[in-house]
Amino acid sequence: MTHGQTTSRLPSPSSDSGRRSRGSSPLGFSWNLEDRVNGATLDLSPDEQAAAAVAQNLLDYMQREDEEDEAAVGSDDEEVERSDTSGEESADEDLADHASGLSDREEDTGDFDAGGGRKRMRVKDPEQLSRDWFPWEDRITCTLDVLMHLPRSVFSQNQLDLFLWLLRVNKVNDVPSVASMLKLNAALQRICGIETIGYDGALGHKYFVNNLAQIIAQEMANPKVRPHLSFYPEDSGAKLSEARQADRWLRELPSELTTPAARIGGRDYFILEPAMLESGDCCMPIRWFTRLDPSSKKQVMYARCLRMSVVNSDNATASWRIIDDGGVVHSEREFLKNFTGLQADATRLYGLPHPSLISGLYNPTTKETRAWTKTDPAVGNEWRAKSKGYRTYAFPLWMYCDDTSGNVSKKWNKHNSFLFTPAGLPRAEVHKEYNVHFLATSNIAPPLEMLDGIVDQLEDAQKNGIWAWDSVTHEPVLLIPSVLALLGDNPMQSEFACHIGLRGKLFCRACWVKGFDGAEDDDATGPTVQKTKTPKQKKSRKKKIQETAAELLNRLRAFIKPGKPREKAETVAELRSTFTTAATVVGKKTALEDRRTATGIKDTYQLHFMESLFASYEHKRGKPAKLAALQKKAMELPENTMSPVWRINGLDPHTDTPVEVLHVILLGFVKYFWRDLIQNKLKRKDDLKALLKTRLSSVDVSGLGISPLNGETLVQYAGSLTGRDFRAIAQVAPFVLYDMVSSDCYEAWLALSKLIPLVWQPEIENIHSYLPLLHLEIQQFLLCTARWTSQWFNKPKFHIIVHLPDHIRRFGPAILFATEAFESFNAVIRAKSVHSNRHAPSRDIALAFAQGNRIRHLIAGGYFNTRDQTSIPATSPEHATATQKRFQHSKTSSRATPPMLLPVANEWHQFGPGPASLVAQPSTITRTDKQGRRSFEETLTGKRMPGIVHKASDLYKTCSEYVLENGDNCSVDQFVIVRASSGLTTFLAAVREIIQLVGSVEDYSQAPSGILLELMELNTSTATYGMPTVAPCEQPHFVFVPPQALLCTVNTQHRCATHKCQPTGTHIIYEEGDKSRPKRAARIHHTSSPQDVVLNTAQMRDAIHLQPYRINSNIGPEEDVLTASSLAEVGKRKAAALVEATSSSSSSTTPPVGRGPGTKKRGRTASSQPSGQPRRLAEIRQG
Repeated sequence: MTHGQTTSRLPSPSSDSGRRSRGSSPLGFSWNLEDRVNGATLDLSPDEQAAAAVAQNLLDYMQREDEEDEAAVGSDDEEVERSDTSGEESADEDLADHASGLSDREEDTGDFDAGGGRKRMRVKDPEQLSRDWFPWEDRITCTLDVLMHLPRSVFSQNQLDLFLWLLRVNKVNDVPSVASMLKLNAALQRICGIETIGYDGALGHKYFVNNLAQIIAQEMANPKVRPHLSFYPEDSGAKLSEARQADRWLRELPSELTTPAARIGGRDYFILEPAMLESGDCCMPIRWFTRLDPSSKKQVMYARCLRMSVVNSDNATASWRIIDDGGVVHSEREFLKNFTGLQADATRLYGLPHPSLISGLYNPTTKETRAWTKTDPAVGNEWRAKSKGYRTYAFPLWMYCDDTSGNVSKKWNKHNSFLFTPAGLPRAEVHKEYNVHFLATSNIAPPLEMLDGIVDQLEDAQKNGIWAWDSVTHEPVLLIPSVLALLGDNPMQSEFACHIGLRGKLFCRACWVKGFDGAEDDDATGPTVQKTKTPKQKKSRKKKIQETAAELLNRLRAFIKPGKPREKAETVAELRSTFTTAATVVGKKTALEDRRTATGIKDTYQLHFMESLFASYEHKRGKPAKLAALQKKAMELPENTMSPVWRINGLDPHTDTPVEVLHVILLGFVKYFWRDLIQNKLKRKDDLKALLKTRLSSVDVSGLGISPLNGETLVQYAGSLTGRDFRAIAQVAPFVLYDMVSSDCYEAWLALSKLIPLVWQPEIENIHSYLPLLHLEIQQFLLCTARWTSQWFNKPKFHIIVHLPDHIRRFGPAILFATEAFESFNAVIRAKSVHSNRHAPSRDIALAFAQGNRIRHLIAGGYFNTRDQTSIPATSPEHATATQKRFQHSKTSSRATPPMLLPVANEWHQFGPGPASLVAQPSTITRTDKQGRRSFEETLTGKRMPGIVHKASDLYKTCSEYVLENGDNCSVDQFVIVRASSGLTTFLAAVREIIQLVGSVEDYSQAPSGILLELMELNTSTATYGMPTVAPCEQPHFVFVPPQALLCTVNTQHRCATHKCQPTGTHIIYEEGDKSRPKRAARIHHTSSPQDVVLNTAQMRDAIHLQPYRINSNIGPEEDVLTASSLAEVGKRKAAALVEATSSSSSSTTPPVGRGPGTKKRGRTASSQPSGQPRRLAEIRQG
């Protein structure tokens, strides 16, 4: 059996034994509701409120009732149980019962006993209650369902059972059973959930993938997501802030994967179809995009079009010739007739050839004419027929894969997981955990095997499209998904690109740059020349070849620049060639291994099949027998033996795996430098370590958006820090290391601190000036590192960074394809694994996330379709047919995506008003001080700027702090960047007062009325930190601005290097929160000129606003730096060799000491002492 998939659906839980009491009537429940009413509540007496208080506090989503009813609620003398339907009923029958109005809840009276809480008769209309909490039955089932499936609130079945017991013993009414909740979950999952599909992988592993098409369809039907989505690329000129504005989407994505049509005047103009302009000329649009209209401030559609000319053939038949010259751009206002209109009128009204008569594609440069093969000229674009007159949109994705542990303990339980986010979301939304979607995970199936199933779904969706309901236009839409880029850490991206990895001689997945003797371990602490052998390895007698100064110089020159790009076609050709060799020639295993080393091309997916070919004749004797066994095995292999990444349409894994700045910079350069500092530079220097801890703990972090630093943790546990820690270190390192390292090392730190904010810039105002500046700063950092020591260049990440400018041009700001949001999502995956039985982790985790997708969609007010259950009576044969048809495809077809039925407007619904009340949250943005109300003249603003117009009777309050529009917490005396009144420039100022007019709109909305600022001057002549100093103007200058003018807060640091600040101060700390025994910790005390500060341009938060104030690096002569670095490195090697030779000579001439009979052997003898001194000397010389 060839590899394929089998559908896995939620199993129907076994039902509780029970039956309805005689005479009870089922509660009505309507699934086809269109009206909306305000929230329905169940009035409780004070006694009942007290009894349920504990459970309701644990269940945050259950709201207390406002009205009190002192009359006791009566009930019939019947006992009620929440009973389930018979276990023999299918899940579809359960769903039909639920949708047709059946309810398992019955009435009950009686005191509490071991069986559960006291049941009371409802005092509200059950039909009304169902409307309010639609599609749930009532409040408690809704809140329990939400609580069970929140991403970071994971409940096992035992925990749920315990929680429901807690509700019952506290006499909460109508508590469902676990089985009832599972059955409700299954029913709702079939209506508005995500399907989980099982696959038998090609490499022999079973894994499960959530339905990609259904997740995408939910995004379109989600009113919290759909308004933020963009489907057309945007030509924004020099500005670059979103993925849609970068070259990859705007210019490089294949036209068949872009949005194929624009609707102009009620008519759809598809690409690759002839269209007529108002000028009478005809053209063929090949790509639609938008541009901002400066006058209307709205996006206007534009199309890049190929010109069309009429040609006459030998038989005097006129036809169209498409001119392939790059095309010209036309606005939507210039289009007159689309393809269908031109078909009707071209010959009759204009005397032009029929638009279906296309003779070919003419290239004016080569003078060649090729046949037109992109579409059938008589039919036009295939999406015209598939869309059935509805809109068709492109839906690019950021696809991500990484490994994480499925255990809480230190025992590694590797799970490879695939996630994605819509690339059409703006930067502010794309990194929210809310918009990260889970696809698949497995602790046994490798990533490329799981990618095979995902690509199956992707190919089917790209062929047939995905039908969805548009929650903005309230009509059906057809979507075409594509993969914009593959994200992950460097090893994962190398595996995607079929690359040998960072330890190979050809260590770059993007180009052909070559190292001298392989690459170093990525987790090594400091710069090293070559890998040291482990004690178990035997030392080779062959002397290792050392680089000469000229060879090292040539390698450094190539290392700091992009090499010859790798190409998709040549990699595919090499993989096919190697597999053909392995499948036809015996005994080529070693030769093919050497070939992989020589080319740096390694397909781990294909390698599985090649290993099976090699093993097929391993125990055979004679070449004929071996060849026969090889040929037999080759016939048994599947058709596709190469990595599924090559089947992704429009994706080149060499160029479309952008540099991941989290792992390259924060978990790369910063981690390397910091560990080298702590473990090498400050080794056995406890006094300097203590000073470093004090400086880190004393750093002012205001404006950085981080918590105060714990110097003890950052120094003591330097080998176990996370990306968040390195992010903080990168922003403060220049202010704590100025006298602890050599000047060359400190210059490398300064260059890194200048580079990082430039890389993390969220918006690029001018890409044409930004990319050269970024290239300059990267070169400056690499040259400073080379001046320090070229041994760092044995680490591949110092080369990978040179590809970043090109990736920013193609994909947008680096923060867009950073993976912090995906990395933090690993905790959610780990929680799902921990709260499962671990028997089927791929299936169980996928099912848990599918349930989470449903809750997310419903709570957001997403639309869901109830066609199969509501448009046909549940008792009719048609109901069973419709229900079966919805899932029949995934059972029998080899494709993963079930057929999408064309949505109909009256079949789409949202939840009732009850669930909406669960997500309302208040917010406060100001905090007033304790000075109370006073007149304008009594405020600092009134004293500094008395000319401001105000009423004499007005009273004012002053605020101690408030939250800016970007989320920064701004307090008095905080430094801020302010937008000038012209809107074109910014300036630096200090907040002196925040005032609020009593009784004004701002007072009631808790916002400030205005801000008093004192302007600051910047001096760029500071040499120590490479950052400008900040000081008030010689003549104090104050301005009064509205709060909207403040862009962000900024961080400033005292010039401790100039004033030589020492840890003369102390800070009180309380261990374990015990305030009875306070302790004092040393802190840096700025006794000299505390107002002498510098603007911290290493700040990563709001980096875009600080860029105008940065001091650009002054890059030195590249050749001189590299030459000096190579000579210094060779000199160090010679000195080390000389010391080693001297040590060996001394050891051979020194007689053994202390090794007479009966003498105990010691770890260090006197003979080892002479060799110890030179080794220490070598360490000092290597610095």
